[in-house]
Amino acid sequence: MRIKEPILILLATAAGGAALWLTAYGLHYRADLGLCAVVGVAAGLTWRLARLVVPPPEPAPAIVRPEPADDGLLLLTTLESRLSWGAADPYRFRERVRPELVALASDLLRTRRGVDLRSQPEQARHLLGEPLWQLMTGPLERSPSRAQLSRAVADLEGI
Repeated sequence: MRIKEPILILLATAAGGAALWLTAYGLHYRADLGLCAVVGVAAGLTWRLARLVVPPPEPAPAIVRPEPADDGLLLLTTLESRLSWGAADPYRFRERVRPELVALASDLLRTRRGVDLRSQPEQARHLLGEPLWQLMTGPLERSPSRAQLSRAVADLEGI
């Protein structure tokens, strides 16, 4: 305890007792001096205890665990699943696989060759090759075979 602290405790005690006496006087009551002293001591001790209380430690920073990198495996698995279903059903190929192939081809043509699939279809057709172009745009009576799909993926990789 520092030297100033007992003086501050006495001041808090006197202030607490005086506050009670002034409040009672303001309400036209006469406060007993013993009661004022007890309230003052209680106020002084409360102030002292409040100064002794140590604030709780700051919470430890939360450990942020990096999300595991999937390295595109989830996307690859999804595409593989769509391709396997598309190989069995022409409707599924047309509705699920073909839009993915078109989006992938469009992105590869734009980023690697600077060709827009929609505005430059002839250049895109030349770069993609006829089998892949027909797979993406032609009518489908049946689903493409695994060999056709493998050739299409190889053609996309070659862009």
